[in-house]
Amino acid sequence: MGKFMVILLLLGAFSLVFFQAQATVCMVCKSFKRGHCLEGKSNCTTKYSPRCRTRNFFIFSPAGRWVHNHTELDCTKACSAENMYFGSLKVSTFCCKGEDFCNRYHGQVVKKDSY
Repeated sequence: MGKFMVILLLLGAFSLVFFQAQATVCMVCKSFKRGHCLEGKSNCTTKYSPRCRTRNFFIFSPAGRWVHNHTELDCTKACSAENMYFGSLKVSTFCCKGEDFCNRYHGQVVKKDSY
């Protein structure tokens, strides 16, 4: 009976470690431009369903193209990859999880003259 109880305890401990949701650390920045955080640099930790989020903000220029204004990085519970339009403002959202700081470099990929 003693061996049986030890095996049950070991199986229970193994399942807790094996199936425990991995936390992901995300970069937080209120204004991210050209690879640098200009305002509000920090980080946050996600668990279970939250994700790291990158939101690129574009302004429609008089030349007829979308110009990158800034990027915001944070954690969020509800995240979906999408483009939203508010008149001359476009917000492009990217979501990720599973790798620490997975949202870190997505803001600097966007160049000033790209859409």
